[in-house]
Amino acid sequence: MDSTNFTPPARRSMTDEEITAALGNAQADEAGITAAMQLLETQAQLRDIEKMEFSSWVIEMERIGSPQALLAVENAHRAQKGLEPLAELPNAEPAVAPIQDVVSHLNNLYASQTPETSPQQPENSEPEVTSQELPEPSAPAESTSAFDEFDRLLAADTVVGAEDEITALEEELIDEIPSAPVAAFEQIQVVEADPGIDFVYESAIEEVKLESAPKINRRSRASSQFWAWLGLSGSVLPLGLGWFAAQLGLAFSQAAVAIFLGTLASALVISVGALAGKRSGLPTLLLSRAPFGVYGNLAPASVLTLVRLFWSVAIISSLVTLSQSFLSVTSIDDYSSTSNTYLYVVAFVLISGAITLAIFGGRVLFRAQQVAGIIGSLVAIVLIASTASTFSLQSLLSQPSTSWTQAFGLSVLTFSLFGLAWTSAGSDFARKLTTSARGASVVGWGVLALVVVPTIVATYGLALISSIKQGANSAISANTAFSVGTLLGDLASVVLPWVGWALISSAAISGIVVLAMSLYSSNLSLHSLGLKLKPVLAQPLLGLIVAAVAAVLLYFNTDVWLLLGDYSRIVAIPVAAWSGIFISDILIRRIAYHEISLSRGYGFYKSFNWINLVGWLVATGLGFGFTVINQNGFAWTGFVSERLVNPEFWSTTSFGIVIAFAFASLLPVAFGIPRIKRQEAEVLAIEARRDDLKDIFGLLE
Repeated sequence: MDSTNFTPPARRSMTDEEITAALGNAQADEAGITAAMQLLETQAQLRDIEKMEFSSWVIEMERIGSPQALLAVENAHRAQKGLEPLAELPNAEPAVAPIQDVVSHLNNLYASQTPETSPQQPENSEPEVTSQELPEPSAPAESTSAFDEFDRLLAADTVVGAEDEITALEEELIDEIPSAPVAAFEQIQVVEADPGIDFVYESAIEEVKLESAPKINRRSRASSQFWAWLGLSGSVLPLGLGWFAAQLGLAFSQAAVAIFLGTLASALVISVGALAGKRSGLPTLLLSRAPFGVYGNLAPASVLTLVRLFWSVAIISSLVTLSQSFLSVTSIDDYSSTSNTYLYVVAFVLISGAITLAIFGGRVLFRAQQVAGIIGSLVAIVLIASTASTFSLQSLLSQPSTSWTQAFGLSVLTFSLFGLAWTSAGSDFARKLTTSARGASVVGWGVLALVVVPTIVATYGLALISSIKQGANSAISANTAFSVGTLLGDLASVVLPWVGWALISSAAISGIVVLAMSLYSSNLSLHSLGLKLKPVLAQPLLGLIVAAVAAVLLYFNTDVWLLLGDYSRIVAIPVAAWSGIFISDILIRRIAYHEISLSRGYGFYKSFNWINLVGWLVATGLGFGFTVINQNGFAWTGFVSERLVNPEFWSTTSFGIVIAFAFASLLPVAFGIPRIKRQEAEVLAIEARRDDLKDIFGLLE
C-alpha cells in the first residue's frame, strides 16, 4: 500500500439499500431463490474483503504515526458512525488517548513482540505529535511478518475466490433476478469478531417470504410415498402383468416368484431414488448432475428424457389397445372390430384428462394418485371376493415346474416395465418430503406400495387368468389364438356385469393418472436439459407429441404388445446403466446436495465426471452385447452372448440388463468414494459459512 495514501479503501459491496432493492426483485421460484442466496453470499464475501483491506489500511496508518495518518483513521471511524469529519486532531489529552489505545491494542493482537528500536522517520512524514508521545511503532522491516500473519488470518476467514470472479458473479446475479415481493428489512446490530476495529451496523433480512409461492412446501411425511405410487401399483393395471405371465406357460408358483422378485427390484430402485428427492427437493435428472457432472449429465439426461417420452407413448398405445378390446368383446368367441369413432373419443378423454392433471401437478396430481389407488384397490378387492370360488389355488400350486430360465426372464421384464420405467421419476414424486423423514420409512412405504400391493393383485390375476385360460382352451378350437379379446370375454363370464364395468372404469382412471405422472415427469426431465417451459404450455405440447407417435405406432403395427415388449428391453439397457451409477452414488452420500453447485460447472460437482460418464457408456454397451433383441435395426445386439455357451439362456432372460445395472453400480463404489467424501466435506464447509450468514443477516431457512 502507498504510505502517502490517507484515503480509506473504496467500498466494494452493495449498500444495504441496494441489497434490499435487488432482493425485492427476486423471482419467487427455485432459480430466484438460488440467485438471492448467491447474492447474499457474494456480498458477504465482498464485505469480508473490505474489512480486511480496512484493517490493513488502519495498521499502515498507525505504523506511519503522523498526525495526517492518525487524522485519516479518526475520520474514517467517524464516517462509519455517521459523524462529521475533523479538520485536525485536538491537542487535548483525552482526544489522543483513544488513538493511543487503538494502536496499543492492535500491536498487542497482531504484531509480533520485538525489541524496541529507534523508529525510522519516513521522508515525507509530517511533524510528530508532541503534546503526548505515542508508543513507538515497530520498524517496517520488523513488522512485515506480523502484518503478513494478520493478512493470512483474515483471508482464512473468507470464502476462497478471486476478487474479479466475485465482482463478475455479483453483476451476473443482479442481472438474473426478476420480480416478486419480499418481506421488510430490519436494522439490527451485528457484533463483529475482529478486535480493535469498529465497524458499522449492518442491515439484515429478518425473513424472506416469497408470497407467490411456487416454492415446494416440504412438509410431506414418508407415508406420502405409499399414496404417490398406489395410483400405479394399486390399480387393476397389474392384472396385465398377470395376463402376460399366464401366456408364458410357466407353473403358477414359478410365475408368482418371478413377479415378486421383479417388483421387489423395481421398488428398491425407485425408493432409493426417492431418498435423493427427500434430501434435496429437486427432480431426479437434475440430481443426476452430482454423479455425472453438470455438463456431463446432458448425455444420460437426454437419453432418459427420450425414454420417458417412449413410456408415455407406450402407456397411450396400451390404453387404446385395451379400450379396443373392451369395446369389441361380446362373448368368449364373438368379438368384432370397433368403430374408430369410439376409439377417438376414448383416446381424447385419456389424453386430455392426463394433460389437465399434469398441468396442475403438485397437490392436485397427488390427490388424483390417491383416488386412483384407492378405487383400484377397492375394485381389486371386489374382484377377488367375487371370483375366489371359481378356481382352486391348490391345483394351481400343484402344477409341475417348467423352465426357470423363462421365469427369470419374466422377472427381468417385470423389473424393466416397473422399475426401470420409473426409476428416473423416483425423486420427482418425493420432492415434498420433509428432510427430517427417516430414510428407512421412505423406502419402507415405497416397498409397501410397489411390492406388496402389485404382487398380490398380479398374482391373483395370474391365478384367475390361468384357470380361465385352461377352460377357454377346452372350449375353443385349437386354431383360435388366445388374445386380450378372449380374455375379457372369459372375465365377463365369471364376474357380474357391474364388476366388469368397475374394472373398466378403474382401468381408465388409473390410465389417466399414470399417463399424467409420466407427462409431469417428462416436463421435469426437460428442465434438467435447460428447456424450462411453463406446465400450461409444456404439457399440451408433450401430450400432442406422444399422441402423434402413438397414432403412428398403432396404425403401422398390429402386434403392439410384442413391439412394446421388445422396445421396453431396448430402452431399459441405458436406463439400467444410469440407474446403477445414480443409486450407488445416493447410497454412498450421507448429506444433502449443494443446490447451487448443481447448476454451476465450477461448483463441487464439476463440469464432467469422466469415470462415471465413460462407465455409463461401457455398461450400456455391455447390456446390448449380452441382450438379444429381435427387432429391425437391432440385429447387432447380442454380439457378446452369441459367442458364449447356452445362447438360449441369453436370448430368453435378457440378462444383459442385469449386467449393465450391476457393472454400473460398482463404478461409484470402486472409484467414487473419495470424490464423494471430498464433496461432502466441501458442502459442510459452505453450510457452516451459510450459518455464519444467518447470524449476520438473520436469514431464516
